[in-house]
Amino acid sequence: FLFFFFYSFLFFLFFLLFFILFFFFCFCLLFVLSLSSFLLFSFSFFLLFSVFFFFFYSFFFLFFFSF
Repeated sequence: FLFFFFYSFLFFLFFLLFFILFFFFCFCLLFVLSLSSFLLFSFSFFLLFSVFFFFFYSFFFLFFFSF
């Protein structure tokens, strides 16, 4: 059980790192493009937010499934 918890914690940390890198990429994309690309940034932020919540709930599902 402890090994499975450690594996799910590493899985959660990996997707948190992926979330931070994707947010940094969207921020650089907003910085490179002009201010008229606000719609693209909001769409990418919404996609990022949905992906983050999907992996957050999957982490909680794995955490409760292990116990």
